[in-house]
Amino acid sequence: MTSHTVTRHVLAGLRPEPLASYLAGLGLIRLLGAQADRAATAAWGPDGLIIEAAVADIATWLVEEYVPTPVLSPWNGGSGFGAKDREPRRRIKDLLSHPSARFAPFHAAIPVAEEVASAGSSRGWDKERLVQEFRNRCPDALLPWIDATVVLADQRPFFPPLLGTGGNDGRLDFSTNFHQRLLEVLDVTGKGRARSLACARDLLMGTEAERLASAAVGQFDPGAAGGQGSSPFGAADSLVNPWAYVLLIEGALLFASATVRRHQHDVGRAARPFTVSFSPDGSASGAAGEESRGEVWVPVWSRPCTLAEIGQLFGEARASWRGRPAQQAVEFYAATRTLGVARGVEEFVRYGLQRRNGLAFVAVPLDRVHVRSKPEVGLAARIEDWVSRVRSPEASSATGAATRRFDTAHLAYARDGEAPRLRDLLAALTILEQAVGRSGRARERAPVRRPPGAQEFLDVFAEEESRELRIAVGIASCATGPRIGPARTMRQILLPVDPAERDHPRGRWRDTPVVAGFGLRPLRQVLADVLAWRSRTAADESGAEAFHGVPTFRFGVETPAADLHAFARGQVDDAALDVWLRACLALSWRNVRHRWPVPGPAVLVPTLGLLHPLAAGLAPAHGSGGTTRLAQGPDWAVRLAAGQVTSVHTDAVRRLRQAGYQAVPAPERPAADGTSLAAALVPRCRGGLALLKEHFAIPIRADPNVADPVADPEPDEQETNPHELAEELS
Repeated sequence: MTSHTVTRHVLAGLRPEPLASYLAGLGLIRLLGAQADRAATAAWGPDGLIIEAAVADIATWLVEEYVPTPVLSPWNGGSGFGAKDREPRRRIKDLLSHPSARFAPFHAAIPVAEEVASAGSSRGWDKERLVQEFRNRCPDALLPWIDATVVLADQRPFFPPLLGTGGNDGRLDFSTNFHQRLLEVLDVTGKGRARSLACARDLLMGTEAERLASAAVGQFDPGAAGGQGSSPFGAADSLVNPWAYVLLIEGALLFASATVRRHQHDVGRAARPFTVSFSPDGSASGAAGEESRGEVWVPVWSRPCTLAEIGQLFGEARASWRGRPAQQAVEFYAATRTLGVARGVEEFVRYGLQRRNGLAFVAVPLDRVHVRSKPEVGLAARIEDWVSRVRSPEASSATGAATRRFDTAHLAYARDGEAPRLRDLLAALTILEQAVGRSGRARERAPVRRPPGAQEFLDVFAEEESRELRIAVGIASCATGPRIGPARTMRQILLPVDPAERDHPRGRWRDTPVVAGFGLRPLRQVLADVLAWRSRTAADESGAEAFHGVPTFRFGVETPAADLHAFARGQVDDAALDVWLRACLALSWRNVRHRWPVPGPAVLVPTLGLLHPLAAGLAPAHGSGGTTRLAQGPDWAVRLAAGQVTSVHTDAVRRLRQAGYQAVPAPERPAADGTSLAAALVPRCRGGLALLKEHFAIPIRADPNVADPVADPEPDEQETNPHELAEELS
């Protein structure tokens, strides 16, 4: 009997983990709301499941008033309807002969199941035909079980993995196990009733019980499943509270799929509430090649909800990404970060249904995911489509490994939404592009990727601002000016791709990059080769006649001079710089404008201090002599890479004198090696001229008799001695 007084129950024994406990909690919610009190509410709290209902003693209600939902699987072997199913058939006979009126739904359903099973056996029906025939004939009370175990769509059966492959796990049939547990908990004898009541109290309050049944629990509770290695003595029996198994089967019926079959896209996947394909990435227990039925993400809510509200939550099963139901773990993570989930859900527990212990599957808890807004996770949507075109079972081992690396980074970013994860994701994308560029089959399948604009990504990166990031942005954003052909970006220099053309609006794959070796050789050597390539090709650009010498890149986000001096001195984490550069190369830097804050002071490199203004093109000191700007010599890059730092410094002093500056002479020992100096000259420098004037050179007094200060002036008594200047500036 129920009371009109609402009682608050905190059930410490029912929690979101393990899956058996969560499903048992759902089963209790479903039964109380449907059979005892429609206004009953449930919520998950830190101390367990919280139920408010007009039921004073839930354990007693279960033992005395609970009416079981009929659960029958005549399409399965071992379900009690086959010729060899001796023990399962005995249990069905016991259900039919049970004196309690609470088994009336079973009494009505079992004859229909026997009739369908007999007809299927004589006519050779397959599993799909048996399911369809049974669903057409069975009482309505059986529909939740059928729809939770099998979905018939597109002339094929789909099996929601929560209940195995149609209500069984290997040779373990869930329905016959349910029948045995029902006979135990609804034993009408005095001793049986007392045992059942004690088991119910143990389950609800989470107390230790000595009344556990030695029975299979299936995939729902790995800790209680027994088997090899489950005991210090080798193997242990599977032990289960019979009420726990009864309630978990009742709870699994909330996952009945009929209400979500209307969803678009892949019918089989969309018809499985809160279920996605398995991904081992982002899971310590997952591994490549591990067999899995999929993943179930069970929703957790803390606001009291009625059964009608909970039924709507599971009926809609809303976890959407890019306007469609999430079908992979990474999409489910993204949905929880972009609020593409049902309102009111605060957390999900992610379970992987993975094969362990031979043929058996177990529900392994993989993660607890709090629903929170991280709109920047939406940036991942801008790079997913191209990767989907790369995937293929025929991919080369290198492309397959790169794809797996991308998937790992993709899931990590969708889960956390932090700047370092976004960096790793974009870096993995660049590695995948390089792998595709080296694979003929992959290049035929996937076109050149069109990178998204960098501005939104840069706004996220700025949260992790560092010297390595600033240098990487400076390098990746470099681009040549207008030429006879299309301009070329750093991405199109280091990766095997060519710029877009009329017939190839995305660009074309190249056999090799313009400058080879990125990712295979030390980054500084590759950048030194970039400077050498640029020195050879700069003269081809229109407008190059405005320079005496060759300038470096004329477009790109400027890098603070202090960062480049630190880079030349080896005070930068090259490994971190390499990752940041890969990430930045995955983006388009066209029309990006960004100005970094002034970094802290750095120990300056005199040679680099002279070369940076010349790399950009230096105007004459006194503003006369026309518009010709002094730039670096066309062979300086090669000479720097060859270690001729002192001679290049001396040439720079001469060229600065032509521009009207008296510069410091070359130090006895170079402060940086030539390769590092060449690499530091690739990005555009901000503040290089100011450093030159402040630390490394002074303007030569203007001589009214000299018309063109670009010409090399003869030394006179007004010039400052270079050695005195060096001493003064030091």
